[in-house]
Amino acid sequence: MRNALLGVAILAGAGISAGYPQGSPASAQAAPAHQDVTAVGETFVAARQALLAKDGGGVIELLSRDSLDRVERTRKAALDGEMTGLGPSEKFGALGLRQYLKPAELRRMTPAQIVEFGLQKNWLGPNVITQAGMERISVRGDRASGTLVVNQRPVMVPADFVREDGVWRVDLTRAMDLTDALVRGTAMATKRSEDAVIKDILDRAIRNQAPTR
Repeated sequence: MRNALLGVAILAGAGISAGYPQGSPASAQAAPAHQDVTAVGETFVAARQALLAKDGGGVIELLSRDSLDRVERTRKAALDGEMTGLGPSEKFGALGLRQYLKPAELRRMTPAQIVEFGLQKNWLGPNVITQAGMERISVRGDRASGTLVVNQRPVMVPADFVREDGVWRVDLTRAMDLTDALVRGTAMATKRSEDAVIKDILDRAIRNQAPTR
């Protein structure tokens, strides 16, 4: 569970400054209501395929504007080391990137390359992507959500989507909120600082990291 949330925070942070494709296909207009569930499912499948293929650019293109806006500070903080004012999920992502990459490396790498690096490091866990699925999709206007399942079991990480310019995209906002709550709750329960909790989870991720070569 914690590895999955760590992966969300770090991979999302890598998407900063990636931008969006110019415009959208002419056919990408608002779909009739009865087609929305299918369209959301297709976006989920596209995201899963991009992750399986370690296609960083494909992952980034599927993120919502709000997701990119919220994590805009993350990569900057990873680059300059300034963490003041960051929420736990943003700090989580920035410290995670700094744990694995030097600032000089971050500056040289494109956002897509950073995502691919994270996938090579198995930041989502070895089985999360291959065994992930989504059930019970609910659409409310331009927002949708589903139940994320891993190995046929529901997990706490939210699967949210938002329709932008007629295209359904992945919205990481609630997943990052959940990371915030996890860190704050653990800090309170263990009477430690949020920074200490973040460091502990990052240290565990390093110890459990699968060899990449």
